[in-house]
Amino acid sequence: MIKTSWQDLAITGITILFAVMLLPQLRDVLSRGAVLNFFSALLTSILGYGMALVFATLGLWIAMAGQALVATVWMLLAYFSLRNVRNHMFPEETLASVALDFFTVWVQGAAFVVAGSVKGIFSRSNRD
Repeated sequence: MIKTSWQDLAITGITILFAVMLLPQLRDVLSRGAVLNFFSALLTSILGYGMALVFATLGLWIAMAGQALVATVWMLLAYFSLRNVRNHMFPEETLASVALDFFTVWVQGAAFVVAGSVKGIFSRSNRD
């Protein structure tokens, strides 16, 4: 029999609420063609599965199931958002090629932000 603690039940309740709050967004992505940022949703899903693993190592089995549910909803949001972009903008492309294009743009954007931050740090240090 699985032994539960109040922490296990509290975490489970919170994660189940997170999953329920994501359902309208999932409905919009499935039925209305809405699009979320693919990498934000994908990385949130991966981190959510990581949290589920942490809960499992702590013996919080019910919380692990709740967190895995939330991570799965995020994964579905990422997949269907990518599919919607492909269907509307690149109907002849595969999902993998659209994801690779998104990844390239994401890396370029991250490099731009990092370069701007480094430039700002050096420009401040030159003024001092």
